[in-house]
Amino acid sequence: YVNYGGAICAHNRNGITGCTICVDLCPIGAVTSADEQVAYDPYICAGCGSCAGSCPTGAAEYAMPNGIDSLARVRTLLGTYLKAGGKTPIILIHDREFGDEMIGLMARSGKGLPANVLPFLVNEVTQTGLDMLLATVAYGAAQVQILAPPHKRDEREGLNRQAVLSNAILRSLGYGEDCIAIIEDSEPDVVENLLYSLSPLPSIGTATFMALGQKRQRLNQILESLHQQSTQSVDVIELEKGAPFGTVLVDSKGCTLCLSCVNACPAKALRDNPDAPELKFQESNCIQCGLCKTTCPEKVISLSPRIDFKAINARAIILKQEEPFHCIRCDKPFGVASTIEKMIEKVSGHAMFQDPKPLDRLRMCDDCRVIDMVEDEKHPWALKPRSTKTTDDYLRERDELRKQADEAMENDGPEEG
Repeated sequence: YVNYGGAICAHNRNGITGCTICVDLCPIGAVTSADEQVAYDPYICAGCGSCAGSCPTGAAEYAMPNGIDSLARVRTLLGTYLKAGGKTPIILIHDREFGDEMIGLMARSGKGLPANVLPFLVNEVTQTGLDMLLATVAYGAAQVQILAPPHKRDEREGLNRQAVLSNAILRSLGYGEDCIAIIEDSEPDVVENLLYSLSPLPSIGTATFMALGQKRQRLNQILESLHQQSTQSVDVIELEKGAPFGTVLVDSKGCTLCLSCVNACPAKALRDNPDAPELKFQESNCIQCGLCKTTCPEKVISLSPRIDFKAINARAIILKQEEPFHCIRCDKPFGVASTIEKMIEKVSGHAMFQDPKPLDRLRMCDDCRVIDMVEDEKHPWALKPRSTKTTDDYLRERDELRKQADEAMENDGPEEG
C-alpha cells in the first residue's frame, strides 16, 4: 500500500528522534522505529494510508494511486466540470467499500447526489493529505467533503489534522470558512440532506498547473497558486505548533558554525557552503521536525511555524557567516575562528592541555598537527634522525654479525666428549 523512501525520512538522525508522525498514527502498529528510518510490516499493514497522508516530506507515499496521479485526476475532473459551465463544484472524497454503497443507496432510495457534488473515489479516505486537499481548492472546488466510514473512526486522527491545517491556510487566504469538512453519518438520508443543504461561496481557484515532483515540491507549487489567486493580500500565515511549515531562528552570537544542524536536516533546509564558513537556510524545504534544534550543541536554534509565501521561490538566506580560521603553522584556512576558540576554551582546564603546545596544535590544520606531534622529542611518536641505508651498510652489518658469532665460538672453546 505504501512506498517508503528512507533518504528523506525525518524520523531519526544520529540517534536523535525527530518526526514520529507515521509511528504515532498507525492504528495497528504496522509502522515501527528502525534506527534512523521506520519499518513497515506488510503482513500487518491494512492500507489506511494515515502515514502517507500526514508525512511532511513524502518519504511515505501511497501507492494506490500515488500522489501525482491523484492530483491529475482531480485536476481533470474539476477542469472538465468548470469548462462545461458548472458552478461551485463540491468534491466528495469517498472509498469503495463504504462510500460507493452510501452513494448507491442515496441514488436508489433518495434524490442522489446534487448536480454540483462530484464523487472522487480513493482506496481509503485516510490516505488524503494536505497536498490533495489544498490542490482541490486551487483547481476550482468550492468545498471538499470527505465521506468517512464511521466504523474506522480510530484511523482518522491524521486526516482530522490535515483538514484542520488546510482550513487554517484557506481561511487566512480568504477562501472561506471550513472549505474542508468530514462527514461521519452512516444514514443515507442524513448524508443526502447534508449535501443538499450546502451553500458554498463561489470558488476562487482557477489553476490548471500539473503538480509534479515529491510531496514537498508539489505543496510549494500548490501554496504558490493559492496565494496568487487569493483575494487577500497575505504574505505570511502564522501556524500552530506541529505544522510542517516554518522558519528556523538562530542566535548568531552563540552559533559556532559547527554545522551539526546541517548534517541532521533531512530536508536540506539547512545547508553549508563548501567554499566558506556559512550556514544557509531554505525555508520552503523546512518541515519543522526539530532535529536541528535538538542536535545543536550550543542550543541556539528555535522553530517558528508559519508559511512565508515570499520564501517559496526565494533563494536560501545566510543565517551565519564568518571568516575562515587560518593554521598558525602553514596559514591554510581550515575552520572557523569561533569554533576553534570555543574548543580551546572547553579543553584548556584539562590536564592534557596544560602545556601550550597541545593547545597550539588545535590551531593547526590536520596535516600540520600530525607533523608537529612527530617532531616533538617528548612525544611517544617522535622519531630519531634517519639517513639513507645503502647496500654497503647492509654488508657491513652482516660482516659484524659474523665476526661476533666467530668470537663467541672461540670463547666457548671445544666441547668435552
